[in-house]
Order: sequence, then structure tokens, then C-alpha cells
Amino acid sequence: MRTILVPTDFSPQAANALDAACQLSGKLGATIHLVYVLEFPMTDEETVVTHVAVLPVEYLRKIKRESEEHLREVAAAKQQDGLTITYEVRVGNPYRSINNALLAKEADLVVMGSKGASGSKEILLGSNAERMVRFAHCPVLVIKDKVDLSKIKNIVYATALLDEESVVTKALSKLQTAFEAQLHVVRINTISNFLDDPYVMDMLQKFAKDHHLKDYTLNTFSDIGEEEGIIHFAKQKGAELIALATHGRRGILHLLEGSLAEDIVNHAKFPILTMSLRKHKTRKK
Repeated sequence: MRTILVPTDFSPQAANALDAACQLSGKLGATIHLVYVLEFPMTDEETVVTHVAVLPVEYLRKIKRESEEHLREVAAAKQQDGLTITYEVRVGNPYRSINNALLAKEADLVVMGSKGASGSKEILLGSNAERMVRFAHCPVLVIKDKVDLSKIKNIVYATALLDEESVVTKALSKLQTAFEAQLHVVRINTISNFLDDPYVMDMLQKFAKDHHLKDYTLNTFSDIGEEEGIIHFAKQKGAELIALATHGRRGILHLLEGSLAEDIVNHAKFPILTMSLRKHKTRKK
């Protein structure tokens, strides 16, 4: 991983995300790119200046300079640890602005904060962050509280056993190596999506071989629902991080759509790593 993008709104949750990104940067040697968005209905500074007569040009430039200075101070404090941190202020829609920065920097990972506890509106930058989690072309690591990543020794990966999950397992293996952690691969069994354990274990063994997994356990876990099963299994394993793929509303891959997203993001206390598979065709093994 070469570049980690961190959206910020200068909240405590964003500070926790930046702290986690700095820990990862130290492990992976990646550059951190901080992005702050001045939210306006238009997409860039020139459009705002041209079409919003009530917003003086000097005022917009003033608050942008102040935001850049704040970002500079935040970056400088972390750079004392020998990290490489770049930053920028964008003007416009938060989701589009962050996504444009993500593409421009060719970032390999997004790390962002979440308050959790009371639904998607509590996620950093609101529904814009939820959209980032769903649609970003790279993995997104959601952080709530201040976390010591060196203590992550057990990672739960909830799988739907799709070929396309290789884009997730490749990114996850890099983090697993950095954390020196064990990976616990699990397929959640529910009444509405039930497969017998011997069949699932055969599928899991093939999945592990095809995706070149290392230092892992294979598991099947039954629960009333997929989100409950993931959280309960993670607690059982003493996991410090949950990882999963997201795509539409098919089986386990609908976890970050609608209310199910809130159950995982808001109810799990540990960091969550997600990656959207929307750009990949889904095919069961």
C-alpha cells in the first residue's frame, strides 16, 4: 500500500482515524493524504464564486485558507514522527470531493472515523461516508475509538465464498502481515441462507487454497441473522477487527446497505474493513 486517504472534519472520530492511519503508515511505509471538504452544493471553488452571489469571493478564500492552516497544523504534528503526510481542502459535495481525491491520489486504502451507536447519520460526514463505504474502489477501514493496531492479533473475515473476493483477500493479507495476526474465515449460516456444515467446509477449504490464504482458521457459524452471526463469532474469537465484502443486497454482501449496515458499523466495537465488489461480477464457487 502506497497511499492512505483520510477524510477529516476535525472531529475526535476523525482524529482517531488519522491516528490509526499513522500506525498503518509506519508499518507499511505508506503516504497519508488528508482531505477536508468545505461543503457547498456546487462542485468547485470557481462554480461557487460564479453562481453564489451571496457568498463573497474573499470570504470563501478566507475560510479555505483557515481550513488549510488547520490541516497543516494537524499534519505537522504527525510528521514529527517521521511520517509523510500531504493534505488538501476541497470545495463541494463531500462524497464526490472525497471520491475525486481518492481517484486523483490513486489511494490504496481509506481510513475514516465513525461515532456509531445511533445509525448511519452518525458516520463521519453522514450518508456521504456510507456511500464511500459502499462504492469506494479500494478498501475502507472504519474506526470508532482510539485503537492500538499493534494489538490486532485476530481478524474475522466474513465470506460469501465468491471468486471476486480476491480483491478483498489481497488487501486483507497485507494488513494481516502488518499486524502479524491470525485470520478467521467464517461463513454465517442462517435459516434463510442455510448450507450444511460439511459442504461449507469443503467450499471454505477451496476458497482458502484459491485465495492463497495464510495463518488462518476455517469456520461455519449459525445465528439468527448474518450481522448478528458476524458480531457473535468475532466476540467468540476475541477478534480486534472484522473484514467483509459488500455488494448490493445478495446474501452476506448486503451488510452495508440500509439498516444492516447500521447493525454492523454501529454495534461492533472493533474496527471494520470493507470493500465494495460492485464493479465485479458475482459468481459462486
